[in-house]
Amino acid sequence: MSLKKIKHMLEESEWKLGILLNGYDDLKANRVKWISNGIYKNKWFADPFILDFDDKQITLLVEEFDYSIHRGRIARLAIKRESWTITGCKIILDLETHLSFPMIWREDGHVYVCPENYQSGAWNLYEYNAGSESLDFVRQILPEKLTDATLFKDGADYYVLSTYEPTPNGSKLTLWKSDSLFGDFSKTEEKSFPENIARNAGAIFLHEGRLIRPAQECNKSYGHAISFQTVSIKQGQFEFQEEFRYYSTHPKYQRGTHTFNTYNGLAVIDVHKLRFPFLGGLYIGFKDLLVKLHLKKPFEIK
Repeated sequence: MSLKKIKHMLEESEWKLGILLNGYDDLKANRVKWISNGIYKNKWFADPFILDFDDKQITLLVEEFDYSIHRGRIARLAIKRESWTITGCKIILDLETHLSFPMIWREDGHVYVCPENYQSGAWNLYEYNAGSESLDFVRQILPEKLTDATLFKDGADYYVLSTYEPTPNGSKLTLWKSDSLFGDFSKTEEKSFPENIARNAGAIFLHEGRLIRPAQECNKSYGHAISFQTVSIKQGQFEFQEEFRYYSTHPKYQRGTHTFNTYNGLAVIDVHKLRFPFLGGLYIGFKDLLVKLHLKKPFEIK
């Protein structure tokens, strides 16, 4: 095994999903139903979005990462509520380039999905086909290398919110605007934050009359925590104010938390740890020391 592969393994994360039966309120109260991977021992699942649920099963769209393939794919997960275990995993989109963050957008009875695919150089819109359990390509939204982009609609206006290269984990959030989901989006605004809390951690949601944007806090590392920010919009200009910051409380997966999404009162999160906690911790600690000594540039993990 090459030195490069060894370094990559030592930095590798492993992710775990959690369900919040009462959404955002349960997150603030730390009431989480942690999900077992069941038979899927050589995989992890992250970037969850809720597709559907009933009293027996929860269905998610996620990034699926198989260690034998080493590339993110979009999967449809079935979670049994009785045991809080993943009982089904079907790959619904697999490309040559890495896929993640399958943002769901519902409109006029259609379920659209916009996964992150920054390696392709574009952000694309797909439609979820329930009959074939697949994603059908619809169109390209933006020819940009967007990272964890989300859609939002205010009145008749559609917005794309995203960070993108060369600083995907930084302090600048860019917004694009269109008068149609299928129209042309043009850059309309850039927001700068005093710390690295620009990257999305999920879609904007409504809670008790307030719009809230989950954002990643990447000050220490990628996906270190989630900054929940109230959103106000005046004459098409966005303002964000943090109201709550969530750090993982799982006893093993404490390196960070990356995604929060809610649908019809139910919510889902992911948390992560190093795949090899002891050796990986030593290696990353050594890298952090080199950064502090100005012998190495800070991290930049996508």
